[in-house]
Amino acid sequence: MEATLPAVGLAAVAIFVAANMFGRAIWRRSARLASSREELQRLASRDPLTGLSNRAHFSTELAARIGAASQNQCHCVLFIDLDRFKAVNDTFGHPTGDKLISLVAQRMNEIMPAALIGRIGGDEFTVLLEEADGQVVDAACARIVQRLRDPFEIDGAHIVIGASVGAALAAGPADPSELTRQADIALYHAKAAGRNTFAKFGGHMDELLRSRRKLEHDLRLALETKSQIETFYQPVYSAEHKSLSSMEALARWKHPEEGFIAPDVFIPIAEEIGLIQEVGAIVLEDACSVMADLPSISMAINASTLELCSDGYPLRVLSRLAKWNIDPTRLEIEITESLAFGGEAHSDRNIAMLRNAGVRIAIDDFGTGYSSFSRVQNVMIDRIKIDKSFIDAVQGDSKPLIEAMINMARAKGLKTTAEGVETNEQSDALVALGCDSLQGFLISRPLARAAIIDLFNGTGKRTLTA
Repeated sequence: MEATLPAVGLAAVAIFVAANMFGRAIWRRSARLASSREELQRLASRDPLTGLSNRAHFSTELAARIGAASQNQCHCVLFIDLDRFKAVNDTFGHPTGDKLISLVAQRMNEIMPAALIGRIGGDEFTVLLEEADGQVVDAACARIVQRLRDPFEIDGAHIVIGASVGAALAAGPADPSELTRQADIALYHAKAAGRNTFAKFGGHMDELLRSRRKLEHDLRLALETKSQIETFYQPVYSAEHKSLSSMEALARWKHPEEGFIAPDVFIPIAEEIGLIQEVGAIVLEDACSVMADLPSISMAINASTLELCSDGYPLRVLSRLAKWNIDPTRLEIEITESLAFGGEAHSDRNIAMLRNAGVRIAIDDFGTGYSSFSRVQNVMIDRIKIDKSFIDAVQGDSKPLIEAMINMARAKGLKTTAEGVETNEQSDALVALGCDSLQGFLISRPLARAAIIDLFNGTGKRTLTA
């Protein structure tokens, strides 16, 4: 024992030390695993870009908190949708769009530090306000609209967007699905009211939503039967020669019960339900047939973002022109500023293909988006159409701006058209500034096919003041 005791003691100490070290290693590993598990759980419940709750976590928390609410506890769900975010994404690129989303999340956390805030889509957010009555909700919505209207500075760019907010209130335990549905309906009404505002859900909104759903159904039927969508034509006059030089084809919906429905009502619906290409195809077909009847006139049509970014759009346009034996140089396609300056691969490629075939490209409503004179240097366009908002003040504050637009276009070899000309004074001022073409109610309202053909055949050289 005397001989072996030291060895046994050393072995025992070694075993103890080894067991202790092994135990500490296992403990550290378990702690790391627990920490990793917690981090994974946190990441699984958070939006990676903003750190806000993601859709799944927000829905779970919403159901738990509303379900546990007392009978007298008021709460509110907000749906927030950013206005003009897609234009920013298209114009400045997705990295800038991501930075903008992060800054929006920061502002909302500042506005509502105690609220549960989630990001459920690209530019869509949801908020749960607890212990919030109508007055608190009004104040929160007003702050959101105001703060998100303030400019954002990103990489030297001055970016202004806005937000539409829908709110739904309830007291006591409530159905989270119904509350979110009501907030979504209220958001739709805020957008319909002109955006950059908020709306609270009311019982009347359900009826309005049903009317909207009926319009969607009726529009689908109209496009299937091709019996209600009509094409009207607005003349465009040469400012120099005072004669009819071209026309713009415009879609009109003649509803069998409601009569003519304004394009600013049904065109957004067609875009949202994926039918805008069908509307565009009807207009293009009719416009080509009019050009075939009037071989000396050129025509402008509008192209939505969805149309111009689709792979088959150039082929559809060129095949229609070939069917009617129309020279592609007689067709002009009007696009938005965000499409012209966005740098999107699909739209840029399609614009290049169309221009290479001879089709001309114009920027519609120029000056209302994110355009700048320096950016016009590198875009593939043939004409700018100066927005009506500038024409309304051509004899006042807008005159220097219009003159600069016209001079810039002339220096680049671009043509100019003034939209929304309604008075002789506006016409005279634009002619004096050197604008190439004029379009508006002073000259003519949009006309049906038969009327525009009669106008051209009977008074094609009519002066503006005749």
